[in-house]
Amino acid sequence: MNQRLTCGRLAAVSLLLFATAAHAVSEDDFLKPVGLPPKAKPQMRQGGEALPPLPLPATPLRRSEKKRPPSPSTLIGKVIWGSYLDYTWENGMITRVFDWNMVPADCQSLLRACYKHLNMDYKVEATPLAGFNATPAEIPVLYFSGGRSLNFTDAERETLRRYLLAGGMVWFDSVVGSPYFYKSALTELSRTLPEAQIRRLPEDHPLLHMVDDTVKLSTKTKQEMLPVLDAVHIGSRVAAVVSPYGLGAGWDNTAPELIKQADYYDAPSALRLGMNLVAYAMGYFRVGQAHAKAQIYSDEDAQANADPVVFAQVRTSGVWNTEPGAANNLLRFMKKNLSVKATYLTRTVKLDTDPIADYSFLYLSGISDFHFDEAEVRALRGYLAGGGFLIIDNSLGLDEFGRAVYREMKKVFPTTDFKKLPADHALFAQGPFTLDRVRYTLATRAKFPSLVAPVLEGIQIDGQTRVIYSPFDMAAGWQGDDHPLAYGYENGDALRLGANLITFCLTH
Repeated sequence: MNQRLTCGRLAAVSLLLFATAAHAVSEDDFLKPVGLPPKAKPQMRQGGEALPPLPLPATPLRRSEKKRPPSPSTLIGKVIWGSYLDYTWENGMITRVFDWNMVPADCQSLLRACYKHLNMDYKVEATPLAGFNATPAEIPVLYFSGGRSLNFTDAERETLRRYLLAGGMVWFDSVVGSPYFYKSALTELSRTLPEAQIRRLPEDHPLLHMVDDTVKLSTKTKQEMLPVLDAVHIGSRVAAVVSPYGLGAGWDNTAPELIKQADYYDAPSALRLGMNLVAYAMGYFRVGQAHAKAQIYSDEDAQANADPVVFAQVRTSGVWNTEPGAANNLLRFMKKNLSVKATYLTRTVKLDTDPIADYSFLYLSGISDFHFDEAEVRALRGYLAGGGFLIIDNSLGLDEFGRAVYREMKKVFPTTDFKKLPADHALFAQGPFTLDRVRYTLATRAKFPSLVAPVLEGIQIDGQTRVIYSPFDMAAGWQGDDHPLAYGYENGDALRLGANLITFCLTH
């Protein structure tokens, strides 16, 4: 099932949540105090009853004071947005509730849990978007929380866009399960990054397993459910998440009792998912920085060689550009280490509109579901039957992309299946690097402890391997930064395997 949430489907997605709020008068019903009512203020003493001031000693007492430890670094910027409403309790007390701060201690409570359980010491600070310099190195995460609709200005969207593209991460938390906040967060995210796709995270995504395997969580209305997070990827990194169920109330172990339509994760579930979010933000911070600095597609050395080797990457309907700059890193490795010198260029291509017959090989990568239409199927079948090669790389090694590869290639060649390449295949034995043993990432070794040989699958056409699929990620290794919990090859062997693949395509 295609999990992409396009702008046209936003309303349909949120209808399920709106159904639970059918008797709500307006979105203001989702902006009420969270937690217990305030206690009445104690009566003040009369002036005559006050204690006299204590006399100070004539000579100051000597004392040694402990030095203050350095303040922890800021991890989360809790964004100030919206307005407020005043709520009058039965005891006559009035509480002013702000859109951005319905649960004032949400992030502090989450970070205290991270310090206790993960020994990660960070702080949160209130952050207005006006004047924000969009520097992820100073504030790696921006957190939007609330119950009413977000409505950014063009300037605020541009600030968020620069922040996301620079490597920052944004969390949108519908803190009381408000469909108004959820729908508006999806809408604003699509306006901020219109070229990106909003997709629900699959069960095996690294974010859901960084600290704890959060695959069975509970909300007010559902028990043992899969976590629900809609996400935007920049490269292979989750740059923004939207939670339709409240997280902040669970982080602070409180409940929005005044909001009858509220739906939110219970405290244990919210903390488990929250600590995964924190660990992911820190674990993939360098990946985001590398993606931001990557020279994605360049014409480097184009004039130096009229007949360059072109690394042609296929655009698909899914998340396809998973490691910006990784191809250039691989090509630089080949240029430096192979005896045959050549000029290498990178390009992106559409199967149904670009002249793909001009390229010796095509490269297809992804982390999500994708679909070939009929024109793309015909173009790819003709390209491969005419002698072209297709390299497919499962970025992060996720099941969703793997299932799509097998299904879509069945459209191209209905009677042919993928088969594992034998150890004596020319790609392993006759390339520039002998690859009988390779080293996998830590997550791969933990899941497949006996795996030591490279794993590639192929489809043969006219007796020759023309389609080569790696179920384990190569491009993350080409890029060179650690991708926690990715199922793939370590950097050095990923580069050597990539060099063998391209050499095989060029020489066969």
